[in-house]
Amino acid sequence: MISKEQFKNLFTAQTPLLDVRAPCEFVQGAFPYATNLPLLTDEERHNIGLCYKQKGQDEAINLGHKIVSGEVKEQRIKAWKNYCLENPNAYLYCFRGGMRSHLVQSWLKDVEIDIPLIEGGYKALRSFLLEEVAKPIDLIRISGQTGVGKTDLLLTLTNAIDLEGLANHRGSAFGGNVSNQPTQIAFENLLAIDLLKSNKEKPIIVEDEGRYIGRLNLPLAFFDTMKESPVVLLTSSHEERVDRIYLDYVVGQRNSYIEKFPQNGEQLFEEFLTSALKRIQKRLGGERYARLSALMNQGIIESSETLHKQWISDILVYYYDPMYQYQIDNKMEKVQFTGNALEVAEYLKRHS
Repeated sequence: MISKEQFKNLFTAQTPLLDVRAPCEFVQGAFPYATNLPLLTDEERHNIGLCYKQKGQDEAINLGHKIVSGEVKEQRIKAWKNYCLENPNAYLYCFRGGMRSHLVQSWLKDVEIDIPLIEGGYKALRSFLLEEVAKPIDLIRISGQTGVGKTDLLLTLTNAIDLEGLANHRGSAFGGNVSNQPTQIAFENLLAIDLLKSNKEKPIIVEDEGRYIGRLNLPLAFFDTMKESPVVLLTSSHEERVDRIYLDYVVGQRNSYIEKFPQNGEQLFEEFLTSALKRIQKRLGGERYARLSALMNQGIIESSETLHKQWISDILVYYYDPMYQYQIDNKMEKVQFTGNALEVAEYLKRHS
């Protein structure tokens, strides 16, 4: 049985995890490298829970053994056995490391498979990760106007954490991706694991973010630390920013939609762009929104790089840049260095 002291190695080594909780529990929050092969389906778990409330623990246990018996039991044991044979270094857990995981472990021993249990189960692992996120750490924030290439730079650095990558969102009205964001719990788990892998003796580099990245929020303790950390400003010309945004948010997103949805990807991409613009309609004002919307729609119809870059340029000038300037004015005392990508990278190598 693995203890709490060994949890760090379990996560940093990317150890395979056999999660035997019900599917609904797994969907609410899971760990990377975990595979859900439940002892009970959602319906079975619900029925046993009702039995427990109405008739007590013994009757609920008897009902569980009745439900998971015969061919059903054989099929589930076979699935667990195959997983263990494919992942001989795997560990097993249920929610609290209690009856479900002990039962699965016992049944696997009957077929000559020995898999260790995680003491305290999912709850203990989750608590361990939450404690990791709440620990005081040294951070350096990379800030800069929209489109300067903060994420591109971040991905070239060591001891850096890509918060937007973990959240699967680029943190703006146009920041959604083709695939969905993880759950809040899964996002926090991913952040904690990246922190476990980081070198705490040096500052960890992150992109300067607000509390929310899409629909997900940064854990409060981590965000409070971030707000007090030093800032490095990344700069880039207006033209370079327009080019970068065009490639990321128009060319890249269109290709992603078409690749994932061959039948109607083009239509979904158009809806993505137009709905993103509509979300900031009030901030743009009615007249400016109408003009940019017309440019965007014409750019879509004509597949025109020139038209797309026109609305991108205007949206930077009239929406993103004023918002950024307001934010950076409030944190100027935290700014330690300003420069282009090469200069900032060199500065961070020297100071982190």
